[in-house]
Amino acid sequence: MKVLFYSKEFVQLRDTFLVWMKDHHVDTADETTIAQKIVDAEVLVSRPGAPVSAELLRSAPGLKLQQQWGAGLEGIDLDACRELGIAVCNTPSRGTGNAEGVSEIALLHMLLLGRKYSFAQENARTGKMFSPRGISLWRKTACVVGLGNLGRTITERLAVMGMTLRGVNRSPVAADRLEKMGVGEFFLLDRLREAVSGCRFVVAALALNDETRGLFDESFFRAMDKGAFFINVARGALVKEDDLLRALNEKHLAGAGLDVLADEPPRLDNPLLSHPSVTLTPHIGGNTDESAKGIFEFIRDNVERLARGEALLSRQDSGR
Repeated sequence: MKVLFYSKEFVQLRDTFLVWMKDHHVDTADETTIAQKIVDAEVLVSRPGAPVSAELLRSAPGLKLQQQWGAGLEGIDLDACRELGIAVCNTPSRGTGNAEGVSEIALLHMLLLGRKYSFAQENARTGKMFSPRGISLWRKTACVVGLGNLGRTITERLAVMGMTLRGVNRSPVAADRLEKMGVGEFFLLDRLREAVSGCRFVVAALALNDETRGLFDESFFRAMDKGAFFINVARGALVKEDDLLRALNEKHLAGAGLDVLADEPPRLDNPLLSHPSVTLTPHIGGNTDESAKGIFEFIRDNVERLARGEALLSRQDSGR
């Protein structure tokens, strides 16, 4: 199969891809070379957010599979894929290392904020011991918004920390599944503001779509308890950043932990980048040794299935 990996990050990994997919013809492209290289491709592998337009897809008459490196399908013209008969598959987050890595980043931000890590470092460097007094995750209530693969992976880890858990989801979740996740109280998305009342931590784990874009706005942050923490490890566009900044500046929220931002890479004048109550990581939640291996193995399996004419895994369309 002729497999094209499309992202500027993939260009640097070309030699690795050649070794891992030695039985296939592999190449890489960024936004400056994709139009030229896609012409002969049979499989296009792209990162979430990489623009895959109808025009681009129509320039590849032999393209059989649009495979996403990740769970999100943003950036792909799905209508054009259906029109052209191109199969669309994503990579499940849970079990590939992606959801597991992102859940660890969520936990990291909660710990950094709760234990006032930046102040603790400053005190240690100046010889001031036994301060500051932190906030333990144990016995605190957390609300995880979005109970798909990522949300489920997060709740499992927070339950082990001794937290009381609430869950919010767009659709109902079976009681036995909630019990396995450690979720004691469940709310549908239209009761989001009710769900976060009384929670010390709120973790966003939702997929981004027209319904959820900008969901976390001023009214949402006002519904959170004063002194609570907001964590976003899902997608930056879920949040109205000006509203989050206002809630932080007015000290309604004690802090925010962000692995994602609305603009990536961010504007350098974005005040969240230097805010003292914000912990930041550059969208690295799913970027681990285990996720790189797990995601690639999943994609390689799908390419092999396509070559053998077998059913594809995690297919998101009717295809041809």
